[in-house]
Amino acid sequence: MLVNLVLPPLSQLNTPYPSISYLARHLRSQGINCHQRDVGIELFLQIFSHSGLTTIFDAIEALADQQELPEPVWRTLAMRESHQAWIEPVIAFLQGSDRTVASQIVSGQGLPMGPRLERANLSRFGAFSTDDLARHLATLYLEDLVDVIRETVDPGLGLAQYQHHLALGPVQWKPIQDRLDQTTLIDSWLDQFADLLTHNSPDLVGISIPFPGMLYGALRLGRRLRRAGIPVLMGGGYVNTELRNVDEPGLWQCTDGLIYDDGEGPLMAWLNHMRGGPDHRYRTRTATQDFDTTRKDKGFTSAAWYGDLPLDQYLQIVDATNPTHRLWSDGRWNKITLAHGCYWKRCAFCDIHLDYIDRFESAGIPNLVDQIEELVDDTGIRGFHMVDEAAPPRLMRDLALELLARNIRVSWWGNIRFERSFTPDLCRLLSAAGLMAVTGGLEVASDRLLKRMEKGITVEQAARAAHAFQQADVLVHAYLMYGFPSETTQESMDAMEIVRQMFAAGILDSGYWHRFVLTRHSGVFAHPQKYGIRIAPIPQAFATNDIPHVDLKGGHHDAFDQPLVMALQSWMNGNDLERSVESWFPTDMPPTQEPPNRIREALESVSPAWRPTQRLVWLGGQVFESDRGLVVHHNQGEALIESRAEILDWTAEVLDAAIPAAPKLQVQDALSVFPGSESERDNLLAILRQSGLVAV
Repeated sequence: MLVNLVLPPLSQLNTPYPSISYLARHLRSQGINCHQRDVGIELFLQIFSHSGLTTIFDAIEALADQQELPEPVWRTLAMRESHQAWIEPVIAFLQGSDRTVASQIVSGQGLPMGPRLERANLSRFGAFSTDDLARHLATLYLEDLVDVIRETVDPGLGLAQYQHHLALGPVQWKPIQDRLDQTTLIDSWLDQFADLLTHNSPDLVGISIPFPGMLYGALRLGRRLRRAGIPVLMGGGYVNTELRNVDEPGLWQCTDGLIYDDGEGPLMAWLNHMRGGPDHRYRTRTATQDFDTTRKDKGFTSAAWYGDLPLDQYLQIVDATNPTHRLWSDGRWNKITLAHGCYWKRCAFCDIHLDYIDRFESAGIPNLVDQIEELVDDTGIRGFHMVDEAAPPRLMRDLALELLARNIRVSWWGNIRFERSFTPDLCRLLSAAGLMAVTGGLEVASDRLLKRMEKGITVEQAARAAHAFQQADVLVHAYLMYGFPSETTQESMDAMEIVRQMFAAGILDSGYWHRFVLTRHSGVFAHPQKYGIRIAPIPQAFATNDIPHVDLKGGHHDAFDQPLVMALQSWMNGNDLERSVESWFPTDMPPTQEPPNRIREALESVSPAWRPTQRLVWLGGQVFESDRGLVVHHNQGEALIESRAEILDWTAEVLDAAIPAAPKLQVQDALSVFPGSESERDNLLAILRQSGLVAV
């Protein structure tokens, strides 16, 4: 049996979205032959090639005979030969296969200018980052071309999405059907890629739809494949959240079935059914039946497998200058998962009633590290993105210890909760093992609202966790929310002030503010009266997950749409950090009631003491004897320890027993045999902690 697993257009350009690669690892473990195709990157490279642009420019010139075109389009047409000459060197440069063009791009004498390139701010990159600056300019160049194509040939094209507008809000099927019945130039290329998917005669094609901007491409591919007689299944994040109750006959022109929750079980059940085995027992929808989940098998796939995906074809674009923002679009990250689901799973705004949040299960860390080593060997990439809903601190600790014990050097980052478990010592351990960045939900930055949404953290607690990561040289990004039910104007102003103080204190590198969205599978939707909202009758639609609602007790949330974005952008660039928050608004707003030093005072609190049962871990290097005592080496230098012989012996023994590869050494076991006074112990521990001794 042969299965083709497909990513439709269009998602991120820097690395494959991992959904089909997780499925591929699972299918291989079950002896199923499979191939992976990222039609998104293939279509993008078709568009942005010499032949692709030539065809597009011909189509635009034909269009110019029929209608008025915007001035930037005329400029592009006037420079078409330059664009046709430059496009393939630019793509090769962004793929990392030809860095020689960087200086010419930066010189300003190379790329033909468009509006985005003309507005480029070149001052943010410094004097020694030609490569970064060139990649940023090359990204802007591609965005200028995307704008031209969107204005003329295909209004649905984006740099990392296709026909995104058709899949937002309460989605009606008719506009999708109308669009499917048309064929733009780009659609004709997409149809050709669909035909290629049939060449190896697959028994089944599985199409993953993680995001709204991939729905149309998936439907178009699926319809053409089914017309060619190939069975098609669809799954992924969009299907799980938006299409759980779909009732649209036209959908079944494009797919034989939808699979929900983790794809591994339903996909294997479907394949077993195709081979004459028993019927599925997982949640699956077809044109005539809806199979309910009656079992949830233990185990989940904890790492992707990239197989035949063309990893060298992906682009390393720089569409943001902020270091943490860049992680999403820059770098080829292998994907891993420490745990299925969320260990907290209480946040009222989250899809806590769906399996991907509700069912928590930990990965086996030794096995995961085996897979990390395998991925490094297979891909040559040592960067890893944890795609957990929220990586558990305990598993992050165990992963760090295993990586250090095996002396594996990788870089990794992922999403966390800003909770008290992230002590300065734990963050130092994680950083030593390669953790480079974390993203986490600060949300409304209001203790009342954090409690109301059952976030499980306080403002001070979040600030201390962010500070602990910053002290360990780990980048910190905060997800921010406004407009949560019952949030008053005053609370929004106070939350804005808290975020300002956190940037001013240097504990955040970046953030992203989004407005609260009511989703069908959240705790707020399940209990609207509890949260003080009124839900209007939900319109009949093809897909409805974002639910319109009225906040009966909250403030005027619309007033914050633009000021929050502008202020945050300025703070991320290190500007206006002392400017009052009310000054960002065009109309009078109440001044903040937050104390001006609330965050700084929270950071001045005493660090948590070591607990007796914690494990001591030595992050430094070897210990050498000298005429004056012991010399301990660490990444920042060395320290001399001068003391009595028995204390020096104790120090050498403890540090040797505390290396990550050694059996667990508890704090109480080490300190109980210290051969000196309490003051001698405290003075020695101060030196050792500064040099790399941590308790976790």
